[in-house]
Amino acid sequence: MDIDVCGLGLRLPGVTGPADLVRQLTGAAPVPGGVRTLAAPGTDLAPVSRWTPVPVQVRLPDRLPTRGLRNWPHESLLALAAAAEATAAARWPGEASGAVLWASSTAGLAEYAAICTDAALLDPGLTSPVRAPLSAFNGPASTVSIRLGLTGPTETVIGGVTAGMSAVLEAVRFLRAGAGRAVAGGSASISRWSVPDGGGAPAGAPPAEGAACLALERRDRAAGRGRATGAPLLRAVRRFGFTGPDDLATRLAAVAGPQAAAPAVTVVSAADPAIVDALPGPAGRAYHLERRLGDFGAAGGLLAVAAAVAACGGADGPATARAVAIEPGTAAVVEVARAHEE
Repeated sequence: MDIDVCGLGLRLPGVTGPADLVRQLTGAAPVPGGVRTLAAPGTDLAPVSRWTPVPVQVRLPDRLPTRGLRNWPHESLLALAAAAEATAAARWPGEASGAVLWASSTAGLAEYAAICTDAALLDPGLTSPVRAPLSAFNGPASTVSIRLGLTGPTETVIGGVTAGMSAVLEAVRFLRAGAGRAVAGGSASISRWSVPDGGGAPAGAPPAEGAACLALERRDRAAGRGRATGAPLLRAVRRFGFTGPDDLATRLAAVAGPQAAAPAVTVVSAADPAIVDALPGPAGRAYHLERRLGDFGAAGGLLAVAAAVAACGGADGPATARAVAIEPGTAAVVEVARAHEE
């Protein structure tokens, strides 16, 4: 069953659209940024200063009602903006059945910490009741589902970089089980609670904030409502274990099959840059997401898929790209292909 990527929404540092994302990933220029001081008032945690990419502006679409969002967490607003952009590009009806699969390792973290601080300094009974729902780890997924009128199930995936890829895998599973549409996204935010005391993110990658979202639809459903069928397709979607670099390379080669053309671009999300450097292929073909854009935690695998989609969508003709997420002993891969133009 073919799965169309009908829309792509991005809220990332230094990125205003898919072409910008590809340039940031493949170009020599670093993502813009500066030193940010992160504090945790009312706690024993000392402030830390970290170089981070530039803060990301939310930029909610004008068509989207904003009532009740004034004090909403920044990460959930980024997620909503990216999802609204993706679904608008997909031209879905305003009220549609669709699953929401989201990945984040930072959602609700700062808000939960604020509740705990208030309870310690004041009294549990004096903690603002408004903060409780804002501290939920599924805040981005529920915000997207409710605000965009997507009436299907929601699921939040947490963990390492493969969690973002798992959001895509789960979305594909929903679609193959009969769901007509699904949104797969990932988001990250920066706070004192998400930055370790001893240094920066794994492998020296700076902590980063942002969101990306894919609007996915079964190709037969998209064609049935008159949608042109030139969008990038999700082809091979796999998750597997491996024992070492050689085994990883063998399993990656087997995903598309021996006769498949090599992907024009491979985007890898991994905490360990040595794994990326050891991947086979011509120099410059594999791009390390964390090294180029920063560390997005659980959303890393999803952002790798978004970058692969952007690379295919911007191609003049048929193109293929691959997204890979790697953690110790486990990996996930998504092949993206664009067979013809719209």
